[in-house]
Amino acid sequence: MEASIPEAVPGRWELGLEAPARARGLWRRRVAAAVLLLSVTVILIDAVVVEPSWIETVRSIEYVAALPARAPDLTLVHISDLHIVQIGLRERRAIALINEARPDLIMVSGDLTREGSAPGAIETFFGALNARYGTYAVWGNHDYWDKAAITWGPETLKRSGVTLLRNSSTRLPWSGGRVVIAGVDDPVTGRDNLREAMRGVPRQDVCILLSHSPEIAPSLGNWDIDIMLAGHTHGGQVRLPLLGAIIVPPGTRDFVEGWFSLQGGARLHVSQGLGWSYLPIRFFCRPRIDVITLRGGRPPGLHVTRSILGRT
Repeated sequence: MEASIPEAVPGRWELGLEAPARARGLWRRRVAAAVLLLSVTVILIDAVVVEPSWIETVRSIEYVAALPARAPDLTLVHISDLHIVQIGLRERRAIALINEARPDLIMVSGDLTREGSAPGAIETFFGALNARYGTYAVWGNHDYWDKAAITWGPETLKRSGVTLLRNSSTRLPWSGGRVVIAGVDDPVTGRDNLREAMRGVPRQDVCILLSHSPEIAPSLGNWDIDIMLAGHTHGGQVRLPLLGAIIVPPGTRDFVEGWFSLQGGARLHVSQGLGWSYLPIRFFCRPRIDVITLRGGRPPGLHVTRSILGRT
């Protein structure tokens, strides 16, 4: 009968090596968990506390060939997607930044309100803005979904000195050239009528078109529109490094934010917006005020259409 061979029992030196290895593994896992928790905390603080009220101002020059080269610069502020509920830190800061820019006109491309908005806050905000030739606005989808556009909204804007454009146009009282501001009603809810908005607009006049959504940009046809201003996308609201905007509204993927050249020669500017949709979150996508200087004549150099002056 063969003698059984006893199982090997780890020596003391083997046990001595195994224990520190387990400890090091446990320590690494704890450090990784702590780093992950810290990273998530920092991201949440930035997205929820810091960025939603951290407004940036972006300045640019846009050359308009239809304006005389000798004409004085025309400075406009473009804002969109304000979603004002009350006058808080973000709203007070926005008012100060807009007025500091000393604009000739202020252009608002829709979504002034959201659920919970009240006439008093809207009137206070727009009543505090100063522009030489006034403030012009169109409605957005939230203005209709939240009923402001069909109840108290029009009268509130009128009291605030805002010119509301609903498939209509108006001539700017500017001595530098013939400029018309046209505005289509909200395209998202199917209320836009470009033909009606452009009715009676002379082709030789410079035309600035306001639209809440940029989705109509490919359908401008042969209308003589020089500048189109839109919003609706919020710049994506949440953007990831390398990937960019994760979610954007239907029909706007090609026009998330910034400047675009359209077929026919028109230039489109899409605002990153001041507010937020659904959740008070912004990440790598700060609220923005655009200060745009329209300059007569053609740009210096080939293929140069604008020059960034800076952002704050």
